[in-house]
Amino acid sequence: MHIKLLFTVILILIFFLGAYLRFANLEGNPNGLYVDEASTGVNAWSILKTGRDEYGKSFPLSFRFLGSYTPPLYTYLTSIVIFFNGFSITSVRLVSVVSGVFLIIIFYFIVRSLNILKTKRAVLAGAALFAISPWAIFYSRIGYEINLAFLLYSLGILFLVLSFNNPKNLIPGFIFLSLSTNAYHSERLLSHITVVCFLILFRKTFLNKSNIKILIFGFLMYLFILIPQVLTFFTPANITRGFGLFYSGEIVRQIHKLSFLPVFLSAPIAFLREFTSQYLAYFSPRNLFFQSDPDLQRSLPEISVFYSWESIFYVIGLFVLIKLIRLRASKFIIMLFLLAPVPSALTGDPFSTQRALPLLIPVMIIITLGLDKFFQWRMKFAILVVFIFITISLLYLYRSLAVLLPNERAKIWGYGFQELAKEITKYPDKKFLIDNGRIKPAYIELAFYLKIPPKNLQDAVDQSVKKKYYLNTSWNDHYIMNGFETRTINWEEDIYKNQILVGDELAISQQQANEHFLRQVFEIKSPKGEIIFKGFETNPNLKCASQFIHGKCNNFVNTDTNF
Repeated sequence: MHIKLLFTVILILIFFLGAYLRFANLEGNPNGLYVDEASTGVNAWSILKTGRDEYGKSFPLSFRFLGSYTPPLYTYLTSIVIFFNGFSITSVRLVSVVSGVFLIIIFYFIVRSLNILKTKRAVLAGAALFAISPWAIFYSRIGYEINLAFLLYSLGILFLVLSFNNPKNLIPGFIFLSLSTNAYHSERLLSHITVVCFLILFRKTFLNKSNIKILIFGFLMYLFILIPQVLTFFTPANITRGFGLFYSGEIVRQIHKLSFLPVFLSAPIAFLREFTSQYLAYFSPRNLFFQSDPDLQRSLPEISVFYSWESIFYVIGLFVLIKLIRLRASKFIIMLFLLAPVPSALTGDPFSTQRALPLLIPVMIIITLGLDKFFQWRMKFAILVVFIFITISLLYLYRSLAVLLPNERAKIWGYGFQELAKEITKYPDKKFLIDNGRIKPAYIELAFYLKIPPKNLQDAVDQSVKKKYYLNTSWNDHYIMNGFETRTINWEEDIYKNQILVGDELAISQQQANEHFLRQVFEIKSPKGEIIFKGFETNPNLKCASQFIHGKCNNFVNTDTNF
């Protein structure tokens, strides 16, 4: 009884530790608001207030964000959060962070239900490592759909495991797997192949007369949830995202290299070569334990998706898994392990932690298997070693998450737009022209921070988009609303208008400022000291006094005003 109570207390402490690591300073870390988060927040707020998205589309089946399309579930759930919690960065990230907290519990039950471990301590150690996993924590703190999809997919996996003892659990398993396809693009492929491979691999268990009613009902529920996707399946809203990420260009180059072969041979060879290269990268210990995602926006600074010391138990766990290959649980783990990277391997990114997030579950189970073997060796010594490793890992995590991320990566995460919004409110009588040549779309960030009424945003967009919402994939980043305009600066026209020109550190040089009589009125820097925005006030009077141009200076009188 004492041991059972201690086990429960430790498990609760692990849960609260994981929750704290995900919730702490959620509003300010990551430091800023990434453009995808801003799109989610603005559209969720617009749905809440008007029942329409930023383009004026009533309750869309797929949201149009910056010219691409996103599954709708996260945005709709966020609108509910905003209703209760207000319109803030925390509200945008809340669905994701809550998903991350529940994932700790789900992982624990998946490992426990597989019944493949010989020591209870390994179950606790696995749950603890999941709770402090850099991969899990990072995506729990981000305000868009990835972690929600991962939660739903993991719930589906849990019920598939439970169905081994009770086939009726196939029904909720199919429901959650189908729901995950309404949350993120990767799950739109992964969930389908998971269901198919599961039924093929365990056909003797489930494909029989006693389970036929369960299977039929489960499939009907699965298909029913897919109806919104079916309605837009053959539209660019569904197709462009996948084809835009697919490495077709690389395949064409490979086909040219194999020009001595007929196309019907060279094309599949080129595809297999590229797919295999991308696919195997997700099993590399270097990528999993020693190297972070090459995209700085998708990783924590100076830390990989797993802690480097876990690689030892990853290797041990793989050997254990292979040794137990005849067990049903082992086959299930291997199935998850091999399927998880498939959607990511179909894109051109060399190692996308974002799309491959479902790989976290099988890899963590394999690491837990390695720990289980280690605990069987020398129990007291093993517990001490693992405790020391976890303590050191928390120190590394603190440095990366709490110190480096909000300072080193602030610019990448959209830091500066909130400060720019404050500058705009300081000059209510001035027009702001924001040069968007090298920055993320400014209009959606400013719409968030200025809390622009959804109706104003809907009126500012190209009205033709609403008529062909799922067909028109073109996107124009030129916006005029609430005192600001976003486009590239036209140096032949804009210097002759009374306004404030805003750009990054390269948009407006000191030479241009001197030549056109621009006066710097503000400068916004990141916590690291990087220049994010500079604001320059134009002076058409002085410009026209120095060089009168007919048609541009007619409204300005030559003056001797000092600059």
